[in-house]
Amino acid sequence: MSGAKNCPETPRQKMIAMMYLVLTAMLALNVSADILKGFRMVNNGLVTSIQSADERNKYLMASFEELNARYPEKIGEWLKKAKEVEARANDLVDYIHNFKYEMIKMADGSSADKNAIEIKRQDDTNVSGIYGLTQGNAKILQKKIEDYREFIKNIYGNNQVKNDEYDRIFSTKSVNKGIGETNVPWDKANFESMPLAAVVTMLSKYQTDVRLAQTEAIQYLKNQTDAGDFRVNEVVAEVIPESKTVVAGGQYKARIILAARDTNAKPQIFVNGAQVTDPNGIYTSAVGNSIGPKEITGKIVLKDPVTGEPREYLIKSEYSVVAPSATIANEDMNVVYMGYANRLSISVPGFSPEKLSVSASNAKLENKGGGKYICRPSSYDGVTINVAANVDGKNVSMGSGKFRVRALPNPTAFLRFKDASGNIVLYNPTITKNVKLTRQFLANADMVAEYEDGLLQATFNVTGFTVSISDGRGGLSPSMSNGKNFTESQKNNFLRIKSGTPVLFEKIKVTGAKNAELAFPRIDIP
Repeated sequence: MSGAKNCPETPRQKMIAMMYLVLTAMLALNVSADILKGFRMVNNGLVTSIQSADERNKYLMASFEELNARYPEKIGEWLKKAKEVEARANDLVDYIHNFKYEMIKMADGSSADKNAIEIKRQDDTNVSGIYGLTQGNAKILQKKIEDYREFIKNIYGNNQVKNDEYDRIFSTKSVNKGIGETNVPWDKANFESMPLAAVVTMLSKYQTDVRLAQTEAIQYLKNQTDAGDFRVNEVVAEVIPESKTVVAGGQYKARIILAARDTNAKPQIFVNGAQVTDPNGIYTSAVGNSIGPKEITGKIVLKDPVTGEPREYLIKSEYSVVAPSATIANEDMNVVYMGYANRLSISVPGFSPEKLSVSASNAKLENKGGGKYICRPSSYDGVTINVAANVDGKNVSMGSGKFRVRALPNPTAFLRFKDASGNIVLYNPTITKNVKLTRQFLANADMVAEYEDGLLQATFNVTGFTVSISDGRGGLSPSMSNGKNFTESQKNNFLRIKSGTPVLFEKIKVTGAKNAELAFPRIDIP
């Protein structure tokens, strides 16, 4: 409900105004004292109207104050303007009352009615001219009426209908009183040689008009308190959960609200820089493969129902992206290795890695980020991994996993060399079937140790080995190497001994992830 509301005169007010005009016209014809009694009757009616308007305005202001107590941010600005209207109206009404009383006092002396209602010398035609014109009070009154008129007009802004209405009600233009009396100034027309009863009645009418204008202005301002509110035609219940994933033992939390909306309004919705085109405001976005907390920001833009200017309402929320997962475990293979950086991937559906707390018994855990951990056992008694998640500020257990601890298996010894194409070859006669060993390859090889299946990625260093070459008489001629490389003597022996001579690589010592002594199958010099 917005805009000004008309406050039409009641039939009684119209009758009083008409009687005032008739009586004023009859005065010009020098009608008898009975007419003066008619003015008294009209004035009494106007005084009653003033009192009724006062009561109505007090009620309006009381309801205004009550609204302000409940919604100060919304009402305060309009209440301040309403109080200004009230103050300006009171000032003018009080001034006019004092104006009437001073004239009556000049006519009736010390017995003058302070309420300015009862007048003994109603037919006195001198005091209004003396007080109003000679003493200049009519000019002051005229200026106050004009100031009030412009003030009330400004309440409604540039509203031509209201401008015309108040220019007519509070007109202070020169008037035509009759033949030979044209363009008579307002003060002279209303105060010169006019009976006191007529002047007092005229002033009471101005008081009535001031109060009615006050009522209309306050009602208009009161209506403006919700003029900028959006209208709704549908109210629905909404449940907004904090999360649709609830952990056993946790809490389900949701906001239960009544959402009011206008199904005819078409707001613009922008999320993360892009406009939402779905007519129901449903936002859809592909999350890709990025795991972790995500944030959405944006705004809703809706036109002001009064000014048409866009209003913006900011949006901010967050959600978490977790990897799709299923728990499938081979319990027989729940093993971690002593002395090895066991790589663990730990996740809980519905929770980002940042929300998890992970601990271990009989092991040290190193958080590598993104749900990846390194586990280093410290005892063969078994390792237990405990996982908890932050739920509503509390750590809630998500479960645990138990692992057996085993020593690392021995790696496999390989001769490493480059083939004719320059490719690195790891040669072990029981494993590498498609590589033909040559004397040249052998002479340029070194000894390394690795896991042949690559499932475990550990680092080993060969610190020494023994090469035993057949002497052709059933014996072996051993020689030592103190690292992974063959000695020059060993290389020369490979190049000059006869083809088919058996060679053994023994006591291959490795350190690193595990200390061990490895064997290598016998080879025959090609």
